[in-house]
Amino acid sequence: MLFKEDEVARAEAKAVRESAGWYRWTHDLVEVSGPDAERFLDWMLVNRIVGTPEGRGKYTTMLDEKGEIIDDLVAFNRGGGVWWLSTLYGPHAVRWFDAHREGFDVSYEDVTHAWDMYSVQGPNSAKVMDALLDEPVDELKRFQIVERNVGELAVVVDRGGFTGELGFELYCKREDSVAVAEAIAAAAEPFDAPRLTTLEVYVRSLPMEKGMALRQDYKGLTPYEANLGWSVHLDKDFFGKEALVAAHEAGEKRAFVGVEIERESYEDIAQKEILYKRGVPRGCVTQMIYGYTVDKNIGFAVVDAKRCPVGTRVTIGPNDSPAIIVEPKWC
Repeated sequence: MLFKEDEVARAEAKAVRESAGWYRWTHDLVEVSGPDAERFLDWMLVNRIVGTPEGRGKYTTMLDEKGEIIDDLVAFNRGGGVWWLSTLYGPHAVRWFDAHREGFDVSYEDVTHAWDMYSVQGPNSAKVMDALLDEPVDELKRFQIVERNVGELAVVVDRGGFTGELGFELYCKREDSVAVAEAIAAAAEPFDAPRLTTLEVYVRSLPMEKGMALRQDYKGLTPYEANLGWSVHLDKDFFGKEALVAAHEAGEKRAFVGVEIERESYEDIAQKEILYKRGVPRGCVTQMIYGYTVDKNIGFAVVDAKRCPVGTRVTIGPNDSPAIIVEPKWC
């Protein structure tokens, strides 16, 4: 857990919220192609994939046979029957596809090894990108993906990210990574946009403040329990639909919530730490961190939906830290 007095982390968080910051962060990348690629992904993912325009992407989840989340990802239509899946679990996706590809003329490959990715995030991120690239990207829509150049180097850019701010992700060939990083640094300097060095800031603290969770937080929940029901298209078929519908009609038993520590407390609260209401276990923490731009110890938890609504006071961890259940978004 990061501590409040870590001023390097605080400065990096402030840069992203007020100007911009950038960092190297390579999601796994699975390339899907073939005559049935679109139809196959429409079956494997809960969001509607069929009809996604070329150059656009959709956030979605993938379910198991119980209707519970096994991955969340963004599916991009690259055109020409080719799709990119941006996920943190490429090898897992490939194995899952192997088990369910029967009847589809489709190919897929984890191509993470061939690509590197940089993320530029913050209110000034479009200005940094426009200074970096051969053509502007400030008019891109959320999850829109385009091809550009950094000097003579071909890159792929999408508008997206994991900070809750305006941001862009830039994919480059692995052999071009050092040159691209140097170019980003030069473009970012006039905007006082540093290269972030604190992993916990850009992977956990910044995203959590905006209510952006990791797959590890959602795994085992249904999309409805995870507050992702908006992404589910019940007017089409998808793997796990029958179980999901049954669970939803029975009523959600678990809830994905936010948790705030109610005192100045810097002890490390581990993943899966038990959450108690009046001494009775009612859930567990999925992750907890210090939010540098909200000045609170905050976290996500999975709790008993009926017994732990927003406003419930609980205790967490070996020191019985007092906490309160809140909506899972702080700024």
